[in-house]
Amino acid sequence: MKRITAMFIALITVAVLLAGCGSEVSGGFSAAKDSADLAFQTEAPVYPENGYGWYDEMPAPDVEDEEAVDAEYDYNAGAAPSVTAPKETARKIIKNGSLSIETLEFDVFIRELEKCVADFGGYVENSSQYGSATYSSRSASYTVRVPYEKYDEFVSNVGELGTVTSSDHSIDDVTLQYVDIEARLKALETERDSFMDLMSKAETVDEILQIQSYLTDVNYEIESYTSQLNTLKNLVSYSTVNISVSEVQRVTPAEPKTVWERISSNLSNNLYNIGVGFTDLFVAIISSLPYLLILAIIVIIIVVIVLICVKSSRKKQKKMMDEMAKAYQQNGPTEGNK
Repeated sequence: MKRITAMFIALITVAVLLAGCGSEVSGGFSAAKDSADLAFQTEAPVYPENGYGWYDEMPAPDVEDEEAVDAEYDYNAGAAPSVTAPKETARKIIKNGSLSIETLEFDVFIRELEKCVADFGGYVENSSQYGSATYSSRSASYTVRVPYEKYDEFVSNVGELGTVTSSDHSIDDVTLQYVDIEARLKALETERDSFMDLMSKAETVDEILQIQSYLTDVNYEIESYTSQLNTLKNLVSYSTVNISVSEVQRVTPAEPKTVWERISSNLSNNLYNIGVGFTDLFVAIISSLPYLLILAIIVIIIVVIVLICVKSSRKKQKKMMDEMAKAYQQNGPTEGNK
Protein backbone atom coordinates (compact mmCIF):
# COMPACT_ATOMS: atom_id res chain seq x y z
CA MET A 1 0.00 0.00 0.00
CA LYS A 2 2.81 2.32 0.91
CA ARG A 3 4.47 1.48 -2.38
CA ILE A 4 1.36 2.41 -4.40
CA THR A 5 0.98 5.67 -2.49
CA ALA A 6 4.61 6.60 -3.20
CA MET A 7 4.19 5.96 -6.94
CA PHE A 8 1.01 8.09 -7.04
CA ILE A 9 2.79 11.01 -5.38
CA ALA A 10 5.67 10.69 -7.86
CA LEU A 11 3.28 10.84 -10.84
CA ILE A 12 1.57 13.95 -9.47
CA THR A 13 4.97 15.65 -9.03
CA VAL A 14 6.04 14.86 -12.61
CA ALA A 15 2.72 16.22 -14.00
CA VAL A 16 3.13 19.49 -12.09
CA LEU A 17 6.67 19.91 -13.36
CA LEU A 18 5.66 19.26 -17.00
CA ALA A 19 2.82 21.81 -16.80
CA GLY A 20 5.21 24.49 -15.51
CA CYS A 21 7.70 23.86 -18.31
CA GLY A 22 5.01 24.01 -21.02
CA SER A 23 3.72 27.31 -19.73
CA GLU A 24 7.23 28.79 -19.72
CA VAL A 25 7.96 27.64 -23.30
CA SER A 26 4.64 28.96 -24.58
CA GLY A 27 5.19 32.29 -22.92
CA GLY A 28 8.71 32.55 -24.30
CA PHE A 29 7.55 31.81 -27.89
CA SER A 30 4.74 34.39 -27.66
CA ALA A 31 7.16 37.00 -26.37
CA ALA A 32 9.61 36.29 -29.18
CA LYS A 33 6.84 36.52 -31.80
CA ASP A 34 5.57 39.83 -30.40
CA SER A 35 9.11 41.21 -30.39
CA ALA A 36 9.63 40.20 -34.04
CA ASP A 37 6.32 41.75 -35.12
CA LEU A 38 7.17 44.98 -33.34
CA ALA A 39 10.56 45.12 -35.01
CA PHE A 40 8.98 44.53 -38.43
CA GLN A 41 6.46 47.30 -37.87
CA THR A 42 8.88 49.90 -36.53
CA GLU A 43 11.98 49.35 -38.63
CA ALA A 44 12.06 50.96 -42.11
CA PRO A 45 12.51 48.57 -45.03
CA VAL A 46 15.88 48.57 -46.71
CA TYR A 47 15.75 49.47 -50.43
CA PRO A 48 18.45 48.75 -53.01
CA GLU A 49 21.01 51.52 -53.45
CA ASN A 50 20.97 51.57 -57.25
CA GLY A 51 17.32 52.33 -57.86
CA TYR A 52 13.78 51.73 -56.71
CA GLY A 53 12.34 48.41 -55.58
CA TRP A 54 9.28 46.90 -57.21
CA TYR A 55 7.32 47.80 -54.09
CA ASP A 56 8.60 51.39 -53.97
CA GLU A 57 7.16 54.36 -55.86
CA MET A 58 9.51 56.83 -57.51
CA PRO A 59 9.11 60.25 -55.82
CA ALA A 60 7.42 62.93 -57.88
CA PRO A 61 9.80 65.65 -59.13
CA ASP A 62 9.57 69.11 -57.70
CA VAL A 63 7.99 71.65 -60.02
CA GLU A 64 8.13 75.40 -59.67
CA ASP A 65 5.08 76.88 -58.01
CA GLU A 66 4.07 79.03 -60.95
CA GLU A 67 4.30 76.13 -63.36
CA ALA A 68 3.15 73.23 -61.13
CA VAL A 69 0.14 71.04 -61.66
CA ASP A 70 -1.44 70.37 -58.25
CA ALA A 71 -2.33 66.79 -57.37
CA GLU A 72 -4.47 66.01 -54.32
CA TYR A 73 -5.44 62.67 -52.86
CA ASP A 74 -8.54 62.16 -50.74
CA TYR A 75 -7.38 59.55 -48.23
CA ASN A 76 -10.66 59.50 -46.34
CA ALA A 77 -12.73 58.76 -49.43
CA GLY A 78 -10.10 56.51 -50.98
CA ALA A 79 -10.42 58.26 -54.34
CA ALA A 80 -7.75 58.29 -57.01
CA PRO A 81 -5.46 61.35 -57.26
CA SER A 82 -7.09 64.22 -59.13
CA VAL A 83 -5.01 66.58 -61.24
CA THR A 84 -6.20 70.17 -61.40
CA ALA A 85 -5.55 72.53 -64.28
CA PRO A 86 -2.54 74.86 -64.05
CA LYS A 87 -3.04 78.37 -62.87
CA GLU A 88 -4.01 80.88 -65.51
CA THR A 89 -0.82 82.88 -64.97
CA ALA A 90 1.31 79.79 -65.55
CA ARG A 91 -0.23 78.80 -68.86
CA LYS A 92 2.09 78.41 -71.83
CA ILE A 93 0.41 79.77 -74.95
CA ILE A 94 1.81 79.76 -78.50
CA LYS A 95 0.34 82.47 -80.75
CA ASN A 96 0.55 82.37 -84.53
CA GLY A 97 -0.92 84.75 -87.11
CA SER A 98 -0.87 85.60 -90.80
CA LEU A 99 -1.71 88.82 -92.65
CA SER A 100 -2.26 89.58 -96.34
CA ILE A 101 -1.80 93.28 -97.08
CA GLU A 102 -2.07 95.49 -100.17
CA THR A 103 -0.15 98.75 -100.49
CA LEU A 104 0.21 101.53 -103.05
CA GLU A 105 3.73 102.40 -101.82
CA PHE A 106 5.71 99.20 -101.61
CA ASP A 107 9.07 100.67 -100.60
CA VAL A 108 7.54 102.82 -97.87
CA PHE A 109 5.63 99.85 -96.48
CA ILE A 110 8.76 97.68 -96.29
CA ARG A 111 10.68 100.40 -94.45
CA GLU A 112 7.85 100.99 -91.99
CA LEU A 113 7.40 97.25 -91.41
CA GLU A 114 11.06 96.68 -90.57
CA LYS A 115 11.03 99.72 -88.27
CA CYS A 116 7.90 98.44 -86.54
CA VAL A 117 9.50 95.03 -85.94
CA ALA A 118 12.55 96.66 -84.36
CA ASP A 119 10.44 99.00 -82.19
CA PHE A 120 8.51 96.05 -80.73
CA GLY A 121 11.66 94.13 -79.87
CA GLY A 122 11.15 91.45 -82.52
CA TYR A 123 13.18 90.16 -85.41
CA VAL A 124 12.70 89.00 -89.01
CA GLU A 125 13.19 85.24 -89.17
CA ASN A 126 13.14 85.12 -92.98
CA SER A 127 11.96 87.27 -95.89
CA SER A 128 11.76 87.26 -99.69
CA GLN A 129 10.73 89.73 -102.43
CA TYR A 130 9.49 89.16 -105.98
CA GLY A 131 8.72 91.21 -109.07
CA SER A 132 9.91 94.52 -110.46
CA ALA A 133 9.01 98.13 -109.81
CA THR A 134 8.64 98.74 -113.57
CA TYR A 135 5.17 97.25 -113.75
CA SER A 136 4.18 97.91 -110.11
CA SER A 137 3.72 94.22 -109.42
CA ARG A 138 6.12 93.60 -106.57
CA SER A 139 5.33 91.33 -103.65
CA ALA A 140 7.08 90.18 -100.50
CA SER A 141 6.66 87.69 -97.69
CA TYR A 142 7.99 88.06 -94.14
CA THR A 143 8.11 85.72 -91.17
CA VAL A 144 8.37 87.90 -88.07
CA ARG A 145 8.88 86.91 -84.41
CA VAL A 146 7.67 89.35 -81.75
CA PRO A 147 7.40 89.08 -77.94
CA TYR A 148 4.25 87.26 -76.86
CA GLU A 149 2.86 90.12 -74.79
CA LYS A 150 3.20 92.57 -77.72
CA TYR A 151 1.59 90.36 -80.36
CA ASP A 152 -1.83 92.07 -80.52
CA GLU A 153 -0.40 95.59 -80.59
CA PHE A 154 2.11 94.65 -83.29
CA VAL A 155 -0.55 93.12 -85.54
CA SER A 156 -2.72 96.22 -85.11
CA ASN A 157 0.13 98.57 -86.03
CA VAL A 158 1.14 96.56 -89.10
CA GLY A 159 -2.47 96.53 -90.29
CA GLU A 160 -2.44 100.33 -90.32
CA LEU A 161 0.50 100.43 -92.75
CA GLY A 162 -1.62 99.11 -95.64
CA THR A 163 -4.96 97.53 -96.47
CA VAL A 164 -5.50 94.15 -94.83
CA THR A 165 -7.30 91.81 -97.23
CA SER A 166 -7.20 88.72 -94.99
CA SER A 167 -5.99 87.75 -91.54
CA ASP A 168 -5.80 84.55 -89.53
CA HIS A 169 -4.85 84.00 -85.88
CA SER A 170 -4.50 80.86 -83.76
CA ILE A 171 -3.37 79.91 -80.27
CA ASP A 172 -2.02 76.61 -78.96
CA ASP A 173 -2.04 75.82 -75.24
CA VAL A 174 1.06 73.71 -74.48
CA THR A 175 0.96 74.03 -70.68
CA LEU A 176 0.57 70.32 -69.95
CA GLN A 177 3.25 69.39 -72.47
CA TYR A 178 5.57 72.03 -70.98
CA VAL A 179 5.07 70.81 -67.39
CA ASP A 180 5.37 67.16 -68.43
CA ILE A 181 8.74 67.76 -70.11
CA GLU A 182 10.02 69.66 -67.07
CA ALA A 183 8.96 66.82 -64.76
CA ARG A 184 10.62 64.23 -66.98
CA LEU A 185 13.81 66.26 -67.07
CA LYS A 186 14.00 66.51 -63.27
CA ALA A 187 13.30 62.80 -62.87
CA LEU A 188 16.04 61.98 -65.39
CA GLU A 189 18.47 64.31 -63.64
CA THR A 190 17.71 62.57 -60.33
CA GLU A 191 18.32 59.21 -61.98
CA ARG A 192 21.58 60.49 -63.45
CA ASP A 193 22.75 61.64 -60.00
CA SER A 194 21.97 58.18 -58.61
CA PHE A 195 24.05 56.53 -61.33
CA MET A 196 26.89 58.96 -60.69
CA ASP A 197 26.80 58.04 -56.99
CA LEU A 198 26.89 54.36 -57.92
CA MET A 199 29.83 55.05 -60.24
CA SER A 200 31.86 56.32 -57.31
CA LYS A 201 31.10 53.10 -55.40
CA ALA A 202 31.74 50.66 -58.25
CA GLU A 203 34.55 48.20 -57.61
CA THR A 204 34.83 46.18 -60.83
CA VAL A 205 35.28 47.07 -64.47
CA ASP A 206 32.03 45.32 -65.42
CA GLU A 207 30.08 47.42 -62.95
CA ILE A 208 31.65 50.63 -64.27
CA LEU A 209 30.90 49.71 -67.89
CA GLN A 210 27.31 48.82 -67.06
CA ILE A 211 26.75 52.09 -65.18
CA GLN A 212 28.33 54.06 -68.03
CA SER A 213 25.91 52.44 -70.48
CA TYR A 214 22.96 53.49 -68.31
CA LEU A 215 24.40 57.01 -68.00
CA THR A 216 24.73 57.31 -71.78
CA ASP A 217 21.05 56.47 -72.27
CA VAL A 218 19.95 58.85 -69.53
CA ASN A 219 22.09 61.72 -70.88
CA TYR A 220 20.67 61.18 -74.37
CA GLU A 221 17.13 61.45 -73.05
CA ILE A 222 18.05 64.55 -71.04
CA GLU A 223 19.46 66.24 -74.16
CA SER A 224 16.34 65.32 -76.18
CA TYR A 225 13.92 66.69 -73.58
CA THR A 226 16.08 69.79 -73.06
CA SER A 227 15.91 70.52 -76.80
CA GLN A 228 12.12 70.09 -76.78
CA LEU A 229 11.79 72.37 -73.76
CA ASN A 230 13.97 75.07 -75.33
CA THR A 231 11.88 74.94 -78.52
CA LEU A 232 8.68 75.36 -76.52
CA LYS A 233 10.18 78.25 -74.55
CA ASN A 234 11.12 80.02 -77.78
CA LEU A 235 7.69 79.50 -79.35
CA VAL A 236 5.95 80.69 -76.19
CA SER A 237 8.17 83.72 -75.64
CA TYR A 238 8.05 84.93 -79.25
CA SER A 239 4.90 84.74 -81.35
CA THR A 240 5.10 84.13 -85.10
CA VAL A 241 3.46 86.44 -87.67
CA ASN A 242 3.53 85.61 -91.40
CA ILE A 243 3.06 88.76 -93.50
CA SER A 244 2.34 88.75 -97.24
CA VAL A 245 2.38 92.16 -98.95
CA SER A 246 1.45 92.99 -102.56
CA GLU A 247 2.01 96.23 -104.46
CA VAL A 248 -1.15 97.37 -106.28
CA GLN A 249 -2.27 100.39 -108.25
CA ARG A 250 -5.71 100.33 -106.71
CA VAL A 251 -6.59 99.08 -103.25
CA THR A 252 -9.27 96.41 -103.09
CA PRO A 253 -12.48 98.14 -101.92
CA ALA A 254 -14.57 96.88 -99.05
CA GLU A 255 -17.19 94.25 -99.85
CA PRO A 256 -20.44 96.02 -100.92
CA LYS A 257 -23.63 95.29 -99.03
CA THR A 258 -26.62 96.47 -101.11
CA VAL A 259 -27.51 95.61 -104.72
CA TRP A 260 -26.75 99.11 -106.01
CA GLU A 261 -23.43 99.14 -104.17
CA ARG A 262 -22.54 95.84 -105.81
CA ILE A 263 -23.54 97.14 -109.26
CA SER A 264 -21.58 100.33 -108.72
CA SER A 265 -18.58 98.37 -107.49
CA ASN A 266 -18.63 95.94 -110.42
CA LEU A 267 -19.08 98.78 -112.95
CA SER A 268 -16.22 100.67 -111.41
CA ASN A 269 -14.02 97.58 -111.45
CA ASN A 270 -14.85 96.83 -115.10
CA LEU A 271 -14.14 100.40 -116.22
CA TYR A 272 -10.93 100.33 -114.28
CA ASN A 273 -9.90 97.02 -115.87
CA ILE A 274 -10.70 98.37 -119.37
CA GLY A 275 -8.63 101.45 -118.71
CA VAL A 276 -5.80 99.33 -117.38
CA GLY A 277 -6.06 97.10 -120.46
CA PHE A 278 -5.76 100.01 -122.89
CA THR A 279 -2.98 101.51 -120.85
CA ASP A 280 -1.07 98.22 -120.86
CA LEU A 281 -1.60 97.92 -124.65
CA PHE A 282 -0.35 101.45 -125.26
CA VAL A 283 2.66 100.85 -123.00
CA ALA A 284 3.37 97.56 -124.78
CA ILE A 285 3.23 99.21 -128.22
CA ILE A 286 5.43 102.15 -127.23
CA SER A 287 7.92 99.95 -125.47
CA SER A 288 8.00 97.63 -128.51
CA LEU A 289 8.73 100.40 -131.07
CA PRO A 290 12.36 99.34 -131.64
CA TYR A 291 11.22 95.83 -132.52
CA LEU A 292 8.37 97.18 -134.64
CA LEU A 293 10.77 99.50 -136.51
CA ILE A 294 13.10 96.62 -137.31
CA LEU A 295 10.14 94.54 -138.44
CA ALA A 296 8.87 97.39 -140.63
CA ILE A 297 12.28 97.75 -142.31
CA ILE A 298 12.38 94.04 -143.01
CA VAL A 299 8.88 94.16 -144.48
CA ILE A 300 9.77 97.15 -146.68
CA ILE A 301 12.88 95.43 -147.96
CA ILE A 302 10.86 92.32 -148.81
CA VAL A 303 8.18 94.41 -150.59
CA VAL A 304 10.82 96.28 -152.63
CA ILE A 305 12.47 93.03 -153.67
CA VAL A 306 9.11 91.58 -154.69
CA LEU A 307 8.25 94.72 -156.70
CA ILE A 308 11.60 94.65 -158.44
CA CYS A 309 11.17 91.01 -159.31
CA VAL A 310 7.64 91.61 -160.61
CA LYS A 311 8.75 94.60 -162.64
CA SER A 312 11.66 92.69 -164.13
CA SER A 313 9.39 89.79 -164.98
CA ARG A 314 6.94 92.12 -166.68
CA LYS A 315 9.74 93.70 -168.72
CA LYS A 316 10.94 90.31 -169.91
CA GLN A 317 7.42 89.24 -170.73
CA LYS A 318 6.77 92.49 -172.66
CA LYS A 319 10.03 92.17 -174.59
CA MET A 320 9.15 88.63 -175.53
CA MET A 321 5.71 89.66 -176.69
CA ASP A 322 7.19 92.48 -178.76
CA GLU A 323 9.67 90.15 -180.44
CA MET A 324 6.93 87.67 -181.25
CA ALA A 325 4.75 90.43 -182.70
CA LYS A 326 7.63 91.76 -184.84
CA ALA A 327 8.42 88.31 -186.16
CA TYR A 328 4.79 87.78 -187.05
CA GLN A 329 4.66 91.03 -188.93
CA GLN A 330 7.80 90.18 -190.91
CA ASN A 331 7.11 86.55 -191.76
CA GLY A 332 3.39 86.36 -191.63
CA PRO A 333 2.52 88.00 -195.11
CA THR A 334 5.25 86.10 -196.97
CA GLU A 335 3.87 82.81 -195.92
CA GLY A 336 0.38 83.96 -196.88
CA ASN A 337 1.36 84.91 -200.44
CA LYS A 338 2.85 81.51 -200.98
